[in-house]
Amino acid sequence: MTGYVGNRIPRVDSAAKVTGAAIYGVDVALAGMLHGAVLRSPYPRARIVSIDTSAAAAAPGVQTVVTGRDFSLLFGGVIKDQSILAIDEVRYAGEPVVAVSATTEHEAQEALSLIRVEYEELPAVLDMRAALANDAPLVHPDLHTYNRRPGDYIVPHTNINTIYRHERGDVEAGFARSDYVFEGEYTAHALSHAALEVHVAIAQYDSVTGGYTVWVSSERPFILRDQLAPGLGVEPSRIRMIAAEVGGTFGGKGIPIAEAIAAGLARHSGGRPVRVEFTREEDLVASQTRVPAILKLKTGINRDGFMVARSAEVLWDSGAYTAYTVDVSIRGAQTIIGPYRIPNLSLLSRQVYTNKPVTGSFRGFGTTQVTWACETHMDEITTEMGLDPVAFRLQNGYEEGDPYINGQILHGINLTDTIKRAATEIGWGSVERKPAPHLRRGKGIAAMIKPSKTPSSANVVINLGQDGRAAVVCAAPEIGAGQRTVIAQIAADSIGIRIEDVSVPDADTAITPYNSPVASSRTTYHMGNAVLEAGTKVQAELVALAGRYLEVDPDELEVRDGGIFDLDGEHQITVKGLLSKYSKEGYWITASARYSSAGSPLLKADPGEEWISSIFWMLCTHAAEVEVDVETGVIRVVKIAAAADVGKAINPLTVEQQIEGGVVMGVSNALFESFSYRDGRVENGNFADYKLATIHDIPEIVPIIVESVHDEAPFGAKGVGEPANAATPPAIGNAIFDAVGIRIRDLPITPEKVLEALEEKAAADVSKLKPPL
Repeated sequence: MTGYVGNRIPRVDSAAKVTGAAIYGVDVALAGMLHGAVLRSPYPRARIVSIDTSAAAAAPGVQTVVTGRDFSLLFGGVIKDQSILAIDEVRYAGEPVVAVSATTEHEAQEALSLIRVEYEELPAVLDMRAALANDAPLVHPDLHTYNRRPGDYIVPHTNINTIYRHERGDVEAGFARSDYVFEGEYTAHALSHAALEVHVAIAQYDSVTGGYTVWVSSERPFILRDQLAPGLGVEPSRIRMIAAEVGGTFGGKGIPIAEAIAAGLARHSGGRPVRVEFTREEDLVASQTRVPAILKLKTGINRDGFMVARSAEVLWDSGAYTAYTVDVSIRGAQTIIGPYRIPNLSLLSRQVYTNKPVTGSFRGFGTTQVTWACETHMDEITTEMGLDPVAFRLQNGYEEGDPYINGQILHGINLTDTIKRAATEIGWGSVERKPAPHLRRGKGIAAMIKPSKTPSSANVVINLGQDGRAAVVCAAPEIGAGQRTVIAQIAADSIGIRIEDVSVPDADTAITPYNSPVASSRTTYHMGNAVLEAGTKVQAELVALAGRYLEVDPDELEVRDGGIFDLDGEHQITVKGLLSKYSKEGYWITASARYSSAGSPLLKADPGEEWISSIFWMLCTHAAEVEVDVETGVIRVVKIAAAADVGKAINPLTVEQQIEGGVVMGVSNALFESFSYRDGRVENGNFADYKLATIHDIPEIVPIIVESVHDEAPFGAKGVGEPANAATPPAIGNAIFDAVGIRIRDLPITPEKVLEALEEKAAADVSKLKPPL
């Protein structure tokens, strides 16, 4: 077969996964392996008065017991604010305090019960608004002393770990020129990543080299290595990360969590590997969650329906440590403007520490929170002005060549068709309002925009062996989104061999060249460009070699389907056959390539603002039809039409799967998922009480692939996975308003909130009917 790119190719790893042959992080087992367990804080904030581990250390099977005193160094993302185990003070309920390694999991857990920790409870900050108060307890009094990325984004001696402002035009003058001004406040809640595979890692320490080998289930092996190294007091090159298959991540496995505990235990376990696998409860309450946010919007509109000005204020809750949240609070906040032309802007984003569980990167990287606010607000505007929500978005939406909020000229975008095609598929403008006496139906729409991590780089080495098979050596772990398949498609086409003859080995930081994370929907674009270049080099060397062997001009040859052909289409020799002619020489073809988005002319922007630019932009529109039971408040999502601008779909099958999976996640996030807290402690740390959408809750989903032309993308391909869930919650919320006239501004949308809002609406309607006294 020729031309794998653009075709619906089954995943190359599907057989291994459905037969159970794929090796995930939880499947890795090593000879002599110990098992780790963690004693966690029961308090959201407390001073550690004393720790007695003597009984645990003497317990059967116990190899080692470690505390924060064994690891005094800090690690983290933008801000190095976290230790492997708590030192002197705990900052959230669930923080690791003591870790144990033992011969069996049972012995490790038994040892935990023998540890005695004396705490002195301290006043805790459990609300992000309260964290801003001048007299609020400081979660990190020494914030100003921490090692961190350069920049003036912290406010010393406060709980504010990030503050960011952006201005464009004159927002006050814009409001003054507006004929209508609308304001609203919205909240987005913390969410679990809820990956099927819990956090797990195995670490081994080599006392001779002073190095660590860590087997991980993560999309970011190099980033994990670089973040963990300061906490262990070693150079990153002393840590080798070997990535297994990843059983789901959605951004949740991008910082050292189980890895930090496993490495810390391994350091004191006599060279034996130590496995740390979280329980489901630990995974829910002591890993990381989506960053909750309070979002305020004010928008000015002229009488012709054009947006003139917008101000936005966002408050984010990082929890006890920052992890990736500094960038979430900046990058996410920038997209609260939405995919719309607004000439006058003012944006303030602040993030605070609280004594709640750590938050961090979550699919969409802040865009799920801000899209909820932006698109709910957009619908409120259209309601008040009597405008059609679809027409309003089309009138104000970005088009090719429009400037972004930093002056970057948007290239390779097609928002318009996503709006039109989603609206057409949902049957916009017609709905069966009352299918039953107690049921009401409505339709809603929402659009969004998301950048990709820019600049970033990808490196690859392709080895073509004498058997005609190519190994694509790169650090792009398969996280369930089809990365391995897309890479194999591009490699097969660029070399000219069958996809069955392409393998993509697991990432290993000691062997595979550097790659930025498999995140931000950047893999197809960045790694795709690198693979395309390296594959083209391999093909060029193949053609040159074939020309010598066949004694013909290489320009008269081409490679496809694993064979060498002349320009008349006559088969001359197979790739395997050609290479076998040089087997005595041990002939391999090796090519490497690096792609970086840095320096692209597409990133040009206003002076000092180029860092906001994205090498490509992802846009999507979701349209929803819902059914509201006015007696119970239960919401049934009937249908979601989800249109995504993906550039060129390398594999339409995997693109559709990403869109469908994003919608499922969005439905679950909007209607079912929520943490319950009491005094800073998570009360629903299990899947019986932390509700997720089931197959019975999933509507008809129609994925719509919208293509656009991007000049620097591999075959024109952009990304799709990250934005796939962001527009679903506001589309559902807007459809609920269309059905029953109630506006829910605080996620999740529960039956209780629906009933309460219906009662308030009924009371208000009655009040309007009463004649004046």
